[in-house]
Amino acid sequence: MAGSVSSTKMEDLISNVPNIVVDKILENLPISKAAQTSVLSKQWRDTWLSLKSLIFESDFWNKHLLNEDRGPNWQKCCRIISSILLHHNGPVHEFCLFIPMNARGDLMNHSQWISFLSKNGVRKIVISNWSDTMDITSYIFSCSELVHLELNDFKLNAPPTDFIGFPYLKHLKLLNCEFTKQNIFCSLIENCKMLTTLRLENWRGTGMSHIVIDAPRLQTLTLIGNFESLAFGNILSLKSIYLYLRKMPEKLVTVQTIDAVNLLASSCQLQALNFDVYLALQTDDLAAGCAYKFLTAGGIIRSPPNTFNHLDSLCIRNLNLSDLGVFRYLLAIIECCPYIKKLGISVLPGEDVGCQHILDYNYNYKLNKLLEVNIKGLTGSIAELKLVEYLLAISPVLENLFFTFGRLGIESELRLSKALMRFPRASTKASLDCLWR
Repeated sequence: MAGSVSSTKMEDLISNVPNIVVDKILENLPISKAAQTSVLSKQWRDTWLSLKSLIFESDFWNKHLLNEDRGPNWQKCCRIISSILLHHNGPVHEFCLFIPMNARGDLMNHSQWISFLSKNGVRKIVISNWSDTMDITSYIFSCSELVHLELNDFKLNAPPTDFIGFPYLKHLKLLNCEFTKQNIFCSLIENCKMLTTLRLENWRGTGMSHIVIDAPRLQTLTLIGNFESLAFGNILSLKSIYLYLRKMPEKLVTVQTIDAVNLLASSCQLQALNFDVYLALQTDDLAAGCAYKFLTAGGIIRSPPNTFNHLDSLCIRNLNLSDLGVFRYLLAIIECCPYIKKLGISVLPGEDVGCQHILDYNYNYKLNKLLEVNIKGLTGSIAELKLVEYLLAISPVLENLFFTFGRLGIESELRLSKALMRFPRASTKASLDCLWR
């Protein structure tokens, strides 16, 4: 009798948990665990079916797929997802789907699932496909309330003729996606008037060698891949850009790209610039001059870039300072960023021909705001030492210069550390610290 009373009290306690608390608990559980809460109380029985966030990540597949003795049962897993959506009550604001490797694409009913979501107020869709490339359903363009869209490894076909854009979309992330027709990407961006964050990585397909970014509200832009040219339209709100050109284009159509980077200084109030390109990482005579041509194409050496008056952070990666053109470029871009507070540089190993770098260093120029420098990959070349010496001489308020070594032995690292420590410093507070591997 006492046990029965105690059980009743416990059930009453669970039943009386406020709905807002129940929702919070269920939101933080994997969907399989959330479903099991239906046995706790009558009041909890159908609560999980009204979850506003439906997350089908790796744990879902591990539970329902890998326990099968007869091998993966893709059909069963897809049927569970379809059943959950079919019995769901109320709006679905977030839908995240992980598609594992070797998944049966013909059994993935994502067309049906996204059709359901488009009618239930979905605001965030994240689909990460680790199987073979799939076509994304055209129903994605019917999700008119989307705020966040993230797709990995899908084919994007032209939207329907009546598509007027995503009026509320702020965050767009397209990874390893293929564009099947010309201008799909450009028209997509043009029809997302509220877009603030864009990440485009490892794209492929028709019309994607010439990238045009025209998004007046865009604040953060990340481009990682191969392209021949880059141009900007209205980017007045842009604050941060990460540009990673994976390899030098076969056709050296780089004038627009360099000019586009230069024009960022006058077309927006950029605060963070990250520029990553394998400059001068060449192995044959024909390619040896590519970096120099790449830099001179935009007139960087003949006339320096515009001044970045609002830039707080500058990071340039994968530079071979033994190339005179690259070395000049680095100095030119640094001297066009007089107000930066953080500077990051990573260097590549190259032939030590630093003695050829006969330049007129402007020691009257000062980086009066620079507080932190981080240089990665030092090997002790003359060009690298000149760079460090110059930065220490023109940075009167510098607090920290962090550095890491390239492939050096312990004795070489110690000798290089001692050489760096001997350089004079304009800042009495400047500390040189090695971040050991």
